[in-house]
Formats: sequence, C-alpha cells, structure tokens
Amino acid sequence: MPTTMQMQSISGIITQVRITSGEVPPPLVGASVTVVGNKVFVFAGRLVSSRKMTNHMHVLDINTLVWTRHIPPPDSDKPPKPRYFHSASVFENSIVMFGGMGYSRVSADGLCVLDDISVFDIETMSWRRPEIKPSLFAPRPRYAHLSSITENKLIIVGGQDMNNNYLGEINILDLKTWEWVQVKNLDKHVGAYRSIAITTPPGTRLPVMLKDNIGGGGVDTSLEMIEQQQGNDSKETITPAGISGNHRASLVRQYGELLQSSQEPNPIYLYTNYNFADVKRELQLIFSPTSPSSTIEDCSSFMSGSIMPPGLRFPTGHTLGHHLILAGTYLSPQSHAYTIWSLNLGTLTWSRIETGTVFGSGSWNKGVLHEDTNRLLVFGHRSRNLLEDYNHRQVNFDHLATVDLEAFGVYKLPKTTCSSLAQEMGLSLLNEPAVSDFRIITRENQSISVNSAVLCQRWPYFADLMKSNREAVQGKNSVDPTINNIDEEDEDNDVDPTIPKQDLTANNNNNNDNTRTIIKSHSMVFPYPYAVVIALLQFIYTDNLLTAQQYQPHVLSQLLLLADMYNLKRLRELTAHALHQMLNMSTAPLIFETAALSHKTSLQIRALKMMIAAKKMIQQQQLRSNTPQHPQRSTSGEPSQASPTSSLSSSTSGFHHPSSPGMSPQRQNFNSNPSHQQSQPHPLFDPRQSPLFDNNSSNNNSNATSPTLSAYRARTPSITSRHVGGRPSVSGFSTTRSYSPPSTPRQPPMGLPQHTMGNLDSDTNSIVGVALDQPSTTNSNGTVKSKEKPKKKKKFLEAFGSKFSMSSQ
Repeated sequence: MPTTMQMQSISGIITQVRITSGEVPPPLVGASVTVVGNKVFVFAGRLVSSRKMTNHMHVLDINTLVWTRHIPPPDSDKPPKPRYFHSASVFENSIVMFGGMGYSRVSADGLCVLDDISVFDIETMSWRRPEIKPSLFAPRPRYAHLSSITENKLIIVGGQDMNNNYLGEINILDLKTWEWVQVKNLDKHVGAYRSIAITTPPGTRLPVMLKDNIGGGGVDTSLEMIEQQQGNDSKETITPAGISGNHRASLVRQYGELLQSSQEPNPIYLYTNYNFADVKRELQLIFSPTSPSSTIEDCSSFMSGSIMPPGLRFPTGHTLGHHLILAGTYLSPQSHAYTIWSLNLGTLTWSRIETGTVFGSGSWNKGVLHEDTNRLLVFGHRSRNLLEDYNHRQVNFDHLATVDLEAFGVYKLPKTTCSSLAQEMGLSLLNEPAVSDFRIITRENQSISVNSAVLCQRWPYFADLMKSNREAVQGKNSVDPTINNIDEEDEDNDVDPTIPKQDLTANNNNNNDNTRTIIKSHSMVFPYPYAVVIALLQFIYTDNLLTAQQYQPHVLSQLLLLADMYNLKRLRELTAHALHQMLNMSTAPLIFETAALSHKTSLQIRALKMMIAAKKMIQQQQLRSNTPQHPQRSTSGEPSQASPTSSLSSSTSGFHHPSSPGMSPQRQNFNSNPSHQQSQPHPLFDPRQSPLFDNNSSNNNSNATSPTLSAYRARTPSITSRHVGGRPSVSGFSTTRSYSPPSTPRQPPMGLPQHTMGNLDSDTNSIVGVALDQPSTTNSNGTVKSKEKPKKKKKFLEAFGSKFSMSSQ
C-alpha cells in the first residue's frame, strides 16, 4: 500500500485544539486558573496591555467553550483587591484566595505583598470575606507561593516577600474555624516559579521504596499506627481468590502495594526544579502535614525514568489516579515548548505525555486538570510566540488544547462504594439459595439462583423486565406467589406495570377480594457463558470486581461490553480500570477490539499504541534476523533489543501476564524496563496463551473471547418457563409460561465494521482512526473462522506483525 495512505495521527486524537469565544479574558500575568466541575475560573492578574492589576472574574463553560465575565450580585461582599501571583484553592464548592502582590499607598513603588483571605462561593457566585482570628501562627505577607488543601486545612508553602526573598515556612489555616493553627519551618526555596505542592486523595499509591522505612521512624507514625488500629477490626474472611485468610478492610496494604489509608490525612508532594542550565530535581513527601509531629521524607534519589523532565518554568501540578501530572514551559536554545509529564507515585518513574507537534508551535502557557474527563486543559494561543510571551509572563486564553491522559494510563480511579465486609456479605448472599426467588439460565443450561429484588435494585434493565413479568391475582384465598394457580383464561390479562401494588388492592376493595402481584415466570435465559454470568452477578451483589473469576481478560472484556449494552456506569468504570492494569502485548488485541465495541476510545488508543510498539519491535527483530551476523556476535538465538519509544516504555507497558489466569491485575508486577522485556523471546507471544487467537478451543471459550458486534449484541435475555436439562425447579420455584422481553436496550451504532478475531493470515489492512475494517465469516454456531485456512502455520511473531500495516513513523 502506498505510504501516502497513512494512519490517522494518534496525537491528533489525543490532543485537540479548539477556539474559545465570548468575553475572552485579555492576556494576563499572574492570574489564577481553577477548575470546579465543568467551569474554569480565571481571577485577577495584571493586564499585559496597560500593566494594571485587576480583580475581575472570568468563567469558561467547558462544554460550550464560551467565556463570560462575572459580575457579583448586589448582596455579595466586595471582591478582593486587585492582585497577581496569588493562590486559589478549591474547598467544598468554593475557591479560597490568599495573598499575592497588590497596590500600596505608602510604598515608594506603589506595590505591596498581601496576606488576606477571600472566598468565592460557586453556588451563589458571590464573594465573602471570613473573619480571621488573630494568631501567632499567621503567615507573613507573600506572593508567588504554593497552596494546597488537606483535611479541611489550607496549607500555604513558601513564596517570596517584597524583597523577593524566599520564605522558608509552612502555615496552616483551619477552614472550619478560620484560624491559623500552625507554622512550621521549611529549609527549602519553593515558589510558583519553580515548584508545585499537591495533595493526593485517599487510596493513592505510596512509593514502594518507603516500605523499608516503615517502623524505622518518620513514616511509622502515619502508617504503622493505622495498621495497628485497623488490625483490631480484622477478621477471618474469604479473600477474593477464595482462600481463607486475614482480610483487612484497610487499604494500606492491598494486593501487595503500599496504599495510603482513607483514615490518614493526605500527604503532600512537594516537587521543585531549579538551575535550569543543569537542572536539579527534588521531591519531598510530607506525611500528616497538619500534625505537629509531621515528617518530611526526601524521595529525590528514588525518581527514575528513561527520560527525566527538563527544567520547567512556572510548572503546574495535579494528581490523577496513581500519577502526578507535571506541566510547564520548557525553554532551551534548541527548543521552546510546553511539555507534560507523569510520575507513577508507586514507583516514582517519570514518563512523558507525547502530544505530537501541537505544543511545538504557538504559545501555550497554563495547564489545569479536568478530572471528570481525565483531560488536561492547556490555555494559549497557537499563533503567538512562546518565548516572547514568556518574557512578559503572559498567559493567553484564546485557544484551548485538551490532552486525553487516559490514553497514557493516567485516569481517575473508581471510587470505593462499600466496605469489604459489605462485599463479603454480598457474595455470601449470592451463594445462599434460601433467599433466592429467581433463576438465571446460562448458555450452557446451567441454573444460578438469585434474588430478584437485588437484581432489580442494581440492574435497571432487569427491573424493567420484572415489571412486565408480574400480574395481579384476585381471590378470596391467600395466594402463594411461588405457586402456579392462574387459570388459562387469565393468561392475557397482564397487569399494568405502572400501577403500584397498593393501588391494585384499593381498586378491588368493593369486591372484598385479596389482590396480590405475583411473578409469572421464575427464570430467565441469559445467553452468555457461565463464567461471564456469574462474574456479572458477583458485581451486582458486591458493586465491585473482587473475585478471581472476574479478573480474567476474556471475562472482563465481555463485562465491559455488557456494561455498555445495559448502561451500567459503575461496571464500565471498574472493567475499564482492570483492563488498563492488565494491558500488555498479549492482551492488547483483545482489549483493542473490546474498547472499540464499547466506545472506550482512550483505552482503545492505549491498546493501539501497545500494538504499534510491538510491531516496531517485530520489524526490528526481522531486520536483524535478515542481516548477516558479525562473527563475534552471539548465536544463541536471542532477538535484538528494540526498545519502544520512551513514552510507551513506562506509560503503556503493561503488567506481566499473571501466573494464574484469575490473578487480580493489582498483583501483577509492573515492568518499566523495556530492554529487559525484550532481551529474550517474549513468553507472551505464544498464540495458544492469547484468548484472541484461540481458534481451536471449545465453543465456550471461543465465544467468550471473541465478542464480535453482531453476534454479541444479538443475544437477548428472555424469561422462560421450561425446566433446564430436565432438572426440577430450584428451591421450590415453579414457572408459569414463557415471556418475551423487550429488545436489547442499546443497539449497535450504524456503520461499525465487523471484526474477525482469529484470522491472522488474512490480507493486511490499515488501521485508520480507531476501528479495524476487516470482514469476518461466521459458522452456524456463531464462531468466527478464517476465509482461507493456510496449509502451514506461520510463526506468531510474523503473523502478529502482518495483521497491522501502518507507518512506523
């Protein structure tokens, strides 16, 4: 195929530039940019045109990209004084402003540094000035400082005074009592020009190298004490793998990782870079920042990566999932660009967020995180000069570039919805037939007893089915809802599911008859494999993925498709997270196709990048094998080392395939060294180990691992009255007559191509955009087969490489 037919640029999908409209803020110096919900708030700053400071508030609607200048309502307090290089921190649907540089009537140059507090209420869109109680811990006036919020406390770090001297102190303000409660010394020069200070949410990974320090001072006060407290509440339970053991509700040590507890005050990460000619990087971790006995752990020497961040000026920092996001302006004699980096908080490994050529031109100045969409919003102007704007410290707001961070494995983690005890009780309830009144029949005709009330509460589609599966029965005698005593002549008299049971009873009071609503059928055919059905039911009963049965790639893939079909948002988040964690060269094709069918574009792009990296490695291996070897070179048959790009080496390299197919992805070891990964033949390149290429497996496995669009979405659950395999009804349940449910809730989008999952030797097709366009041939039993079976099977490396024809540039 000619090289002019190039694959659509991945960077064009990851990073998109759009124009803002409305009352766009003028170019500003030292303005604060804050994201709350779907709004961006730009406050104060100094005008570049007139060099005058302002106290204006501009608001951007992220959905419409329209700016408006906000005018406070009449009952609002006065806005803060004009200023710049102040701090703005989000707290309980409000923005807390502190400090900065403003005007003075007494100084010679007419300037001064400030130490006041103002609060902007997002709900009322008005200002208020809280009364701050006098305290010995009050901070000195400052500007260009750092701020963060943890445990209802505002933390002010560093900054500079009027003489541009760094202030080595940390001040803490109680946001409930509005009183300065602590001051601590900090032997560091930190400020907005060179540093960031961010707080991590509960459940975030802690650096694995700190395990050695636990119990040895410093960190023991923040972790060991919690383990002792929570150890008293531990009990003998069944772990997700089905093994009896001491399962703790704490998140401190889950799946072999060191996680911060939800009961522990959030630590603060303090990152500083300076001496930009020969950049120096420092990383401190402040445990229990609001405690008088807080400690600072220096993690500077633990940072690593194939490429380290350069010196970034006026950096911004955020936390998303288990990563720290660092962005800022990079200036060198050879390059002027806005760069974005991510730091894995568990391994302290840096990787670059590759955004293509978008930030290589124009002037991009300020980045903020929109957590709900896993995107970094970067403001700037694509037609201006970055160096010129930087010399004026100018920030532009005309254009907005959005960077999809999830495509690099950086995303918001699913929240914990219930305790481990509740999850264990849910699993116990699923395994208890005595509380079941309904049966789910799988594709293999296996029956699973369930409680219809639980399914109706957690599965809206099943609740709709059950509304039509009930009818009102009248009679003077009491009617057992599990016994079939309905006359044949009443078969067509279905009750209106919109009429409550109480209303049905009231309508028949004149006849003095008892009216009851009974279930017409007590079983439902759900045409999916038993492993998938039981995994879905385990989620419904626990609202989590926690068993070994659920953490298998082919099961997770079908769960993600089911979540998309039935609009189960929670299941969609959990399965996407699990597939992100187990993404590697073996699972990438399966995850790629599953993500395409379930509209998870970010996961699909990440899997595509993994396959591109694999193809590059295969091409280089084939090139080396065709090149005459040097006499001194070893003939051991090991393939040459061909490392993927630096951005893929740490961000898109997946976890090793677990030793057990049911092992939770959190238990897998992360491999951040691509050279080690490729120094010998990859054990995952055996097609017999990859569910995507298993064409000789049983019908159960092949259908479970090949979720094609037409065959998969044609399966519709149906209420049935037949007994399964001649077996009597379970738990005394009797059925009445068959029931036809409505059609599948979500129909497949028009125009999507069919996907063949096992035809490795078919004609090569280009991957354009995010979907494979490859026809498939289906047997009568629904399995996918190749059009032409090769006489001799090719090597898997060659077959894998021939499937994807694209430019390696």
